[in-house]
Amino acid sequence: MNQANRQIAILLNQNALLADRNHALEQKNQDLQRQLDWFKRQLFGQKSEKILPGPDDASYLPGFEGSPREEPQAKSTETVREHERKKREVNGWSEIPPDFPREEEIITDPEAEAKGMKCIGYEISERLARHASSYYVKVIKRAKYADPEDPLKGVQTACPSADSFGQENGKTKYDVSFIAGIAVDKVENHLPLYRQAEIMNRQGLMINRSTLQHLFTKTAEFLTPLYDRMGVLIDGCDIIHCDETTIRLLVPGNGKSKTAFLWLKMTAVGPPLAVFQFADSRSKETAEKFLQNYCGTIIRDMYSGYDDLPLEHAGCWAHVRRKFFDAEKAGYSAARPFLNLIRSLYEIERHAKERSEGKTAENALYAERRIARKQSVLLTGNFFEQCKTAQTSEIPTSPLAKAVNYALNHRPALEKFLRDPRINIDNNPAENIIRPIALGRKNWLFAGSEGGGQNFAILASFAASCKLNHINFAQWLNDVMTRLPDTPISQLDSLLPNQWHGK
Repeated sequence: MNQANRQIAILLNQNALLADRNHALEQKNQDLQRQLDWFKRQLFGQKSEKILPGPDDASYLPGFEGSPREEPQAKSTETVREHERKKREVNGWSEIPPDFPREEEIITDPEAEAKGMKCIGYEISERLARHASSYYVKVIKRAKYADPEDPLKGVQTACPSADSFGQENGKTKYDVSFIAGIAVDKVENHLPLYRQAEIMNRQGLMINRSTLQHLFTKTAEFLTPLYDRMGVLIDGCDIIHCDETTIRLLVPGNGKSKTAFLWLKMTAVGPPLAVFQFADSRSKETAEKFLQNYCGTIIRDMYSGYDDLPLEHAGCWAHVRRKFFDAEKAGYSAARPFLNLIRSLYEIERHAKERSEGKTAENALYAERRIARKQSVLLTGNFFEQCKTAQTSEIPTSPLAKAVNYALNHRPALEKFLRDPRINIDNNPAENIIRPIALGRKNWLFAGSEGGGQNFAILASFAASCKLNHINFAQWLNDVMTRLPDTPISQLDSLLPNQWHGK
């Protein structure tokens, strides 16, 4: 009998072990299936994170929440003699800009002229057209003078205009506009230099890619003093945004590449400026070096490389929302209440911004945020209470549990914006500046060297800062490259995008 009991106990123990193993395998299978579904969504699914209101979000009049849906009935019609029509909204251009150059095309009527009719005017219409991009030669004629009465004075020639990069011999073959065009096409239009060389070759300009690379490098080096000055001004701001993105770096010798990074810091208050810096790693040491001269508040994602920096940290609610959004897409409907609370926080921010737009006070937005965020304090408190409840009921490996844990682990940083109206609710301004880099690396693929990566970072910094200040990067570059050699160091700030006023 005892032998039978022992056998039964062994079988029961084995059965329990098999049940635990089966449960673990089921959990692993669910995790793998969620990962597979996530990859399918990334390849074939909708990329937008917008949430459209579904049937559960439909609002009803008080007292009719549970009323059954009636079948639509045919509506009677009546003839209306006249009515007022709402003015059509303007989409795109309402008029072609009057300052655009015009070229006339006159269409005559030979039949009317043959009948002896005379032209009394024209029916005029305008169409927007374009020329293919083209190059031209700037012919520079320097006047030469001589004294007919005194030939011994010799010939005097007008001084040459300065060459590109501040040289004074007047013998350059490349105008500032040509050199600036190379930088703009590489940084803003995402055209790699080899493709620019091919375009030039098709137009009869047999210029090697190495020549374009030399001019691109010289441009970055020439603008380095302005780049360094922008970094000093950003380090002096109380609040900045920080982020980083990948870029491929060619490894010399074996034709392979490795992952490197462009680090970004941009002002959240003060002058609108942004600076990229190239680095071959994303390590904590790189973050420390990148922010070694800064001592304020950084708005960032929750990458651990920033954690040990002796700075104030403000979290990004967009990253929190993204994790709950992924959980809902994975089938966890319990994530929807969290998304609704985050949406309410963003609506409060949007309404505060709208109210401040009609005011002329410099700190109008901060004043509106200070008032509006009193309501945000209640919403964030409710949000984190729901996170604590979900933390105890969800399986730790589920996407919803990971989203909840992410929010709770970074709660102090996520609540930082509630105490300072100057702090943005998220790090989206930095992500918007970084986004064009992703398009560029699909075209030029990699940086040829660390020096080349930093040269790109310098010019990308100026392109981003021009974008923040709503000025044309090409116009700024053409003007600044001409004026920089004659600008005293004390007036260097006047050439920065936030103070530049054009020619």
